[in-house]
Amino acid sequence: MYAQAEIGEDIPRKRPRRLVRRLLVAVVVGVVAGMAVMLGIEGWGTLASEAGGSCGSSHGLSYGGCPRGITPALLLSFLLGIPAGPAAIVMLFAKGWDRRALVAIAAAGGVLAGQSIWGTLHGQDLAVAWTANYDTSFELSTVGAWTHGGALIRVRVDGATSYDGATGRQLWSFTLPGTDVACSVSGSPATTEQAVGLIAFGQGSARCDHLMAVDLATGRPLWSRPLPYPLSGSEGGLLAVAGSTAVVVSAEKALGLDLQAGTAKWTGAAPGQGTSDCLTQQVAAAGQYLIALARCDSSFNVLSIDPATGKPAWTAHVTEPTSSYQIQLLSADPVVISDVLPGAREVSRVQVFGPGGQVTSSMRVSGIPGVNGPAVLDTESHEVFGLRTVIADGLLIGVARETGPGTDIVAFQLADGQRRWLVHLPDEVTAVRLSGDELMLVDESDPVPSLEAISLPSGHKRATGFISRGVYDSGDAGLYLAGGRDIIVNLRGAKPTPPVAAIAVPPARG
Repeated sequence: MYAQAEIGEDIPRKRPRRLVRRLLVAVVVGVVAGMAVMLGIEGWGTLASEAGGSCGSSHGLSYGGCPRGITPALLLSFLLGIPAGPAAIVMLFAKGWDRRALVAIAAAGGVLAGQSIWGTLHGQDLAVAWTANYDTSFELSTVGAWTHGGALIRVRVDGATSYDGATGRQLWSFTLPGTDVACSVSGSPATTEQAVGLIAFGQGSARCDHLMAVDLATGRPLWSRPLPYPLSGSEGGLLAVAGSTAVVVSAEKALGLDLQAGTAKWTGAAPGQGTSDCLTQQVAAAGQYLIALARCDSSFNVLSIDPATGKPAWTAHVTEPTSSYQIQLLSADPVVISDVLPGAREVSRVQVFGPGGQVTSSMRVSGIPGVNGPAVLDTESHEVFGLRTVIADGLLIGVARETGPGTDIVAFQLADGQRRWLVHLPDEVTAVRLSGDELMLVDESDPVPSLEAISLPSGHKRATGFISRGVYDSGDAGLYLAGGRDIIVNLRGAKPTPPVAAIAVPPARG
């Protein structure tokens, strides 16, 4: 009797254990099945949206790069789904409401876990907050862009349009008269925030003989007037807003105009020419500072000019070993000039000019020891989107071209010319902008570009996410900040790439 009692007492204890095991199995099967399903959905969906459904190489055919993390995601989905999928289906249709409920709840948790794993493997997809309407013609290209307050203003060859950076709402728009086209605008990517913008226009680049000032808050033209001489070329760099003066250089002449009225304040020879062998190449402003750069035969002149009178405050003359050099004004405050001697043994340097025109530091920016070999800082002007360098926090930061694959982002100290840090990216970089103490850039990764951020003080890089929709025109786009959003402005805005697109970038994690 005692033995029978002991056996009878053991039976109730076994049943709860069996029930717990069954419920634990249901939870595990549900979680694993949910993870497998979500990884499969994310993987195949991303393959379709980012790579058109095919990637890699097969039978001698190349389909382009595969989305990041897609191979491990699909492999995990397959390996986990083979046992867990059928088991979950059986449990969902088996008797016992408790087990069915646990499988369903656990599967929901597995979906969330799968999303988290996918985010780790692939990275975050950045949503496109808004896009501007497509241009009706491929010829309606971008001439320049400004930011004002929370707005992004795009200047097209036939006029200008302002967009609210946060919402994409069109704030104002105007069209140039008749069949005139815009050929140049004031400012540069380093000085896009303006209250008044200058647009030079005419019947073409050879007849760019009119100038207009536009209130960027309202789109109202403040004035429009003919120029005494056509603007020299269509490459830009010969218009500037310095304080209350509009400065324009044309046909070896310089003209200072009242910014609000358009009346002449001063006129004279183009700054920095000195002798007949010199030609003013660029003017740039920062607040009340106006700097001119003139190219001469085997030398160049840098001038600081009083925008109210047109008189030079100081002039610096720099000699060159040959006449085949190239120069570029990188910043008006501080005054930073790049100087490149192209060729098989390219030599590139950057000089910083202090008060009175003295050179305070000089740095060689070619032959930089990069990750894949020697690199050279890209200080050339690119289309209408200016330079691929920025100056901030006492640093010169820019894109360095490598001899091997990838791109280096390098920072030099302006005070002494010493290199602060170098960050390597595996792909090409063609668009940068400042954001507080970070440099934002577009890494043209295959099959979709990514938005990255680099800390100015430390050079630490963090991934922001992928721009999965086709809103970035590789090599022909600028990156701006307006309304708290990263704004992409493309050179061409006809289908399939919109002229302007705003990216919803999540805040950085503390």
